Amino acid sequence: MFNYTAATIEGNVTHDPVMKTTKTGKAVCTFSIAINHYTSPDTPPRVSYIDIETWEKVAEMCGKNVTKGKKIMVIGTLKQDRWEGKDGKTQSKIKLVGKEIRFLDVKKREGAAAEQAV
Repeated sequence: MFNYTAATIEGNVTHDPVMKTTKTGKAVCTFSIAINHYTSPDTPPRVSYIDIETWEKVAEMCGKNVTKGKKIMVIGTLKQDRWEGKDGKTQSKIKLVGKEIRFLDVKKREGAAAEQAV
């Protein structure tokens, strides 16, 4: 039995994306976003950093349009990568595989919505 995973996160891009092409010719684009968590005035701010991976047409679009500092929303699925570290212990990392990217800081044009979806 398979489980369904879905995630939607919003934040600011922390670095310009890295574009690569796999051996089979598929485009992959990676970057990360910072998510500012709500805290009360009495507590220090919290930030989470999430790695994003996009593929093919979405990757090509991200490579051209995503830049450090942009506010975006990423809609996709969670993926866990596992590998053996130099010390022989199993390492893992969870990332978000973006299926849809929305640009949230686009200037409004004559009453149009301030987001674009891909």
